[in-house]
Amino acid sequence: MRRSLRTYLLMAALPVILAACGTVDPDERAIFVRWGTIDEKCYQPGFYTYFPIGVDMDIVKVGVQAFPMAKMGAATKDLQEVHADVVVNYSLTGDACHEMFKRGQAGHQYREKILAPALQDALKAGTAHFAIDEIIQNRERLRVEVTKALQVRVKPYYIDVPDNGVNLVNFDVSVAYMKSVEAKQIQQQMALQEGHKVEQVKRQAEMKAAEAKGLADAARAAASGEADALRTKAQAQAEYNQKVSASLTPILVQQEWIAAWRAGGAHVPQVLADGKSGFLLQLTPTPTKSAKE
Repeated sequence: MRRSLRTYLLMAALPVILAACGTVDPDERAIFVRWGTIDEKCYQPGFYTYFPIGVDMDIVKVGVQAFPMAKMGAATKDLQEVHADVVVNYSLTGDACHEMFKRGQAGHQYREKILAPALQDALKAGTAHFAIDEIIQNRERLRVEVTKALQVRVKPYYIDVPDNGVNLVNFDVSVAYMKSVEAKQIQQQMALQEGHKVEQVKRQAEMKAAEAKGLADAARAAASGEADALRTKAQAQAEYNQKVSASLTPILVQQEWIAAWRAGGAHVPQVLADGKSGFLLQLTPTPTKSAKE
């Protein structure tokens, strides 16, 4: 009967003994809470045993973790509404995780109570430095600004965010802005089309001007050719006349007169003289019929 009682007592105490031990992995730390007070120490990885009555062993993960937040709203410098899906990679300070629990008064809800509000504020602070078109064209600048703002806000709570810890997974702008961008693009397209029309009209005018210039050049070339031909003809005629004039000596002229008289010309002179050489020729006129006949 006594052996059975001891057996029952051991069996009843076994769960208590087993509950008073725990293992801490390399990316974890342990926090011991004794009667509601947190120990001033962050326990390193290892195996621990403790008296379970009034003592709690709390495991805290301090390795790198990802914290996503979706559809976070903010406003840009030019008062445009934006929404972002953000993922933050962070870790807890390994030798001060107990301080984070004490100071934050949030326990294992530190992500919802500390990290989330800090990220929202950091995003708003970052977007306030940029106009919407600057963010769209260079999202990296916004990411850097949000990271810096978040690091400042969570550092007092022993939350570490590396320089590449913030990722803007998705970034949306307001419907009103998208409509304004669409309207602007339509206006630009219309202006571009008008520019094409103006350029086409300009090219057509240039083609017509070139055609007219070609016709004018051709007309000038033809006129110049005709003028050159006339000048050439006149020059040849003048040279010919000059040669003929040079060949008409007085004797040759007298010989031409005599040849014309002998041929029975219509007007045969009775006396032929040149007035210079002293040449004189008496010509017998042709007898005419008397009145009696």
